[in-house]
Amino acid sequence: MFKSKASSISGLQNRLNQMRGEGTFPGQEQDKPLDRKELFNKVRPIAQKKIQQKFTVQELADRHSPELRARVRKEILEIIEQEAPGMPKPAQVGISEELVNDLLGYGPLEPYFTGDLAEKVTEIKVINPHLIRIEIDGKEIIAKDDNGRPVTFRDEQHCRDVLDRMLAPTGRRIDLSSPRVMARLPDGSRLMAHIPPVAVDGTTFSIRRFKKGLSLQNLMENGAMNEEIMEFLIACIKARLNILVSGGTSSGKTTLLNALAAYIPEDESIITIEDPAELQLQHPNVRRLEARPKNVEGEGEITQRDLVADALRMAPKRIIVGEVRKGEAFDMMQAMNTGHDGSLTTGHANSAEEMLNRRLVNMIQMADMGLPYEAIIGQIAGAVDLVIHACKDRTGRRRIDHISETAGVVRMDGHVSVGLQDIYRFDMDKGTWVRTRNSFRRVDKLKWAGIELPRGVRN
Repeated sequence: MFKSKASSISGLQNRLNQMRGEGTFPGQEQDKPLDRKELFNKVRPIAQKKIQQKFTVQELADRHSPELRARVRKEILEIIEQEAPGMPKPAQVGISEELVNDLLGYGPLEPYFTGDLAEKVTEIKVINPHLIRIEIDGKEIIAKDDNGRPVTFRDEQHCRDVLDRMLAPTGRRIDLSSPRVMARLPDGSRLMAHIPPVAVDGTTFSIRRFKKGLSLQNLMENGAMNEEIMEFLIACIKARLNILVSGGTSSGKTTLLNALAAYIPEDESIITIEDPAELQLQHPNVRRLEARPKNVEGEGEITQRDLVADALRMAPKRIIVGEVRKGEAFDMMQAMNTGHDGSLTTGHANSAEEMLNRRLVNMIQMADMGLPYEAIIGQIAGAVDLVIHACKDRTGRRRIDHISETAGVVRMDGHVSVGLQDIYRFDMDKGTWVRTRNSFRRVDKLKWAGIELPRGVRN
């Protein structure tokens, strides 16, 4: 009996001692450790103040510098270790990386610009602040972090803050008076954004990221063409054929145009005209022009048409228009017909036939020059030598679908059109490209240029 009472008293004493050690007593709640979100929100203002005190504006200007990011990350880790000493080290590192991205870069999107995924992600789609999708190897998936959690913005304001940070260096803006914007980011990516009330479910934007330094050799190795087509295209570029690259959205038109332009001889000056500027030509003799939208007062607009007209007075050997969308198509055809052989451009269409005989005709009519339909057809037939049609197939692979040569003006049953004949086309049954039986009409241009004839056009 005495032993039982002693045991009970001893147990009670041990429990009291334990509660004293834990700092809790009956009626009191034990302190709960901060969860990830609470810690992030607590550390962020502290870290922001410390960074502003320890780093100069000049040091913070290069936000993507690995050295700067490492120094900032170290400062943030020290704060986290003080605020949450019991948190596992991997979790501390994860939160510090999020804070670095949030304070220096593009928030949750930063890993797709500077991380391991930067070279793999070709498209970033912010559906709304709580849903982000990315495209890798032609496949679109929900963006997730290393732990498999969906990548999101904290809220609408956080999303807008990051969008404004992206737009700051571009000189373009987005607000209630102008709720949509298209811009070129410092790394060359294309941004298209909308905010409420235009965007119904909250801020939404798409970022097209272009792979840098891709050559025709790289594209061939990636399955976009075969070696014979690569040799043919290089010969056509060197022989100064006027080339139009057609295709659907995200089919690889700009990437292909970049790769083609690398084979233009260095002594031939190039002027590029874009809206916005996306081309990254690997060429030493390039002057780049970019269209500009209206300012806040509704003035100061400079269109691609204006710039093509300017380019004609700047003595270029070749003119490259990143993409023709409307009236500038007329000026581009004029340039191709007036001594600027070897010019290139791209356009949206479902095929080479659709591009020349419908889309391009409609664009030229937008120039409102009063040209009759037959004159427009004649102008296109005389200007364009070759159409390369790119596509993105069901597997997500971007490849050339067919290459067509113009064959003059065709009249049939009272209808006039630009004649086209395929030189190469992709055979779905064989799973590869085939050389058609059509002879290449412009083989003499290659001979006059002193170029060795590629395999596909030798007699």
